[in-house]
Amino acid sequence: MSRDKVISADKLVHMKREFGFPDDFLCSLVPKYPEYFRLVGCPREEKSFLELVSWNEEFAKSVIELRAEEESELTGIRRRPSFNWKLPPGFFIRKEMREWVRDWMELPYIFPYGNASHYEQSSPEMEKRTVGMLHEMLSLSLLKMMPVHIIGKLKEEYRFSNAFASVFTRHSGLFYLSLKGGIKTAILREAYQNEKLIDRDPLLVIKDKFVELLEEGNTERAEQLRLKRQQFQKELEMAAVKDTVSNQQEELESGEQL
Repeated sequence: MSRDKVISADKLVHMKREFGFPDDFLCSLVPKYPEYFRLVGCPREEKSFLELVSWNEEFAKSVIELRAEEESELTGIRRRPSFNWKLPPGFFIRKEMREWVRDWMELPYIFPYGNASHYEQSSPEMEKRTVGMLHEMLSLSLLKMMPVHIIGKLKEEYRFSNAFASVFTRHSGLFYLSLKGGIKTAILREAYQNEKLIDRDPLLVIKDKFVELLEEGNTERAEQLRLKRQQFQKELEMAAVKDTVSNQQEELESGEQL
């Protein structure tokens, strides 16, 4: 999707959590596939770049395209790639906006992995491509959401305009812009149902299992500590009873001697 099939490796490092990359992916993952990637530059000087060595058409299919192909196979009717534009219940837009959305949706789908150098920055086609690229980025992320400022790091490589973030509010049937925690976060609307992620990435499933094991361990440890405190309290009470009995016996013995 990037211009000249090159992207800043240093910027990718800042996005590793969103895409589930391991911390050392530049050292462990990239060298593992020399037929696809090449790391150039000086990583320590923050001037390194990840270059695509060879182009594979099978990898250059967006989520939108794959969905259209799957629907075509299931129905036997050729489906053209298109966005799933849908507003949440109770949400309405003005008639003029509905007409604009209708006309915009009728424009051909612009493949995010194709060459976009011939599109003018302010053209409807360029906006269609920008929406497609943002949709693809969010679809590839683990949580189907990303902070806007993180997306903005690739503004130059992906030829996004300075006002690219306005796309999220203009296309509210595709995206949702959250301001939670004071951070603007773009969320792929179709990926969620009742604020719950529909298709969880396997990495998230593993993470959930790991958290579950940690919680079980913490619960077990807390129970062990509770039992130890309880046992310690009983021992203190028994010691206090013994001291009381011992003191009483000493008093009795002293009285008998008198």
